[in-house]
Amino acid sequence: MANPAARPQDAPRECMTVRDGREVFKRRYRSESEIPDRLRGDPSTSWYSCGHCGHLHIGHTRMGTTEKFRMFEDLGEDLPDLLVKLRGKATHKQVAEVAGIRPIRLKELETGIDHHEGLRTLGKVLKVYRVRLGVALPAGR
Repeated sequence: MANPAARPQDAPRECMTVRDGREVFKRRYRSESEIPDRLRGDPSTSWYSCGHCGHLHIGHTRMGTTEKFRMFEDLGEDLPDLLVKLRGKATHKQVAEVAGIRPIRLKELETGIDHHEGLRTLGKVLKVYRVRLGVALPAGR
């Protein structure tokens, strides 16, 4: 494994997060037993082995209660993350049934796989989640 980045800005998304408006490294755990019990017991929390630093990191499948706006820096990474968090504890099958799509299409959106129905499927899924896409233009445009 190569040496991990020395600065959070140089680390991939799997090893970096944004806290209080600053990019910082995610907390690192050497084993599952180091993860606090309150996090391990939370059904919306999972952990994964980071391909960048080799440690375990925590992942959440829920949105923060204060989060109302999210700026996408990389649509390919940020949109799948948002869709997983919006789905919460619902299964692919449950959401797909309400949206009128096949469960595999939802899974493809969440993993970033392209297919010819991508934008139509995305529109149907966002409608189920009651979310609308928008853009933020820089001031002076």
